[in-house]
Amino acid sequence: MKDFAGEFETHLTVACTSMAADEDRIRRWAEGHRAKYTRIVLDRGSTPDQPMLTVRGHGVLQTQRKAALSWIERLCAEGFSVARVKIEAAPWNEDVPRTAAEAQGLPPGYYFEHHVKLALRDETEVAAVRALAQSHCAHVSRNARRDLGGRGHERFVTQRCRGVGRIEARRRLDALLGALATAGFEAVEVEEEFVVHDDRPALDSGWIDERTDAR
Repeated sequence: MKDFAGEFETHLTVACTSMAADEDRIRRWAEGHRAKYTRIVLDRGSTPDQPMLTVRGHGVLQTQRKAALSWIERLCAEGFSVARVKIEAAPWNEDVPRTAAEAQGLPPGYYFEHHVKLALRDETEVAAVRALAQSHCAHVSRNARRDLGGRGHERFVTQRCRGVGRIEARRRLDALLGALATAGFEAVEVEEEFVVHDDRPALDSGWIDERTDAR
């Protein structure tokens, strides 16, 4: 196993039987344990509502995996169930592949992921972004806990790139950003990540169409 030494983010998706009953308890637990709570709602898919905790770390992958197990134990002790653990390395970490040859030398399940934050005026713009994103192996989600009120709709476009190095992944991100800008949608914020552990990718089933013929 490669170390991917550097900066990490670990996301722990919490399984909820009722968001109305569980969300406030999860939020308060996160605040008390210095974790970031986010409730991501996918635009479509088998499991669209995904409450999660995010913790940052520094070091090597093995250390982050051990830390994730510790978080799971603490959550389970409080009666929560963890549906998914996803660990992301910063794209500049050691061992992150730069070329397709380097990427193909890694086990299956590693991929680049990009998040583009947009501020949209109305549902018509949301629909336009949704259609555009699909042609770039991307799709739309939102943060249920962020409401822009009368200032519009905040959305995230998430793009995944598998089996490629960072150079090609960045090219695909630039193509997505260029297409959005051409259509009049300027990015508010852009994040690049390299996923080094994802124990339940099926949770996103039906959301992103990850074709191999990416532009």
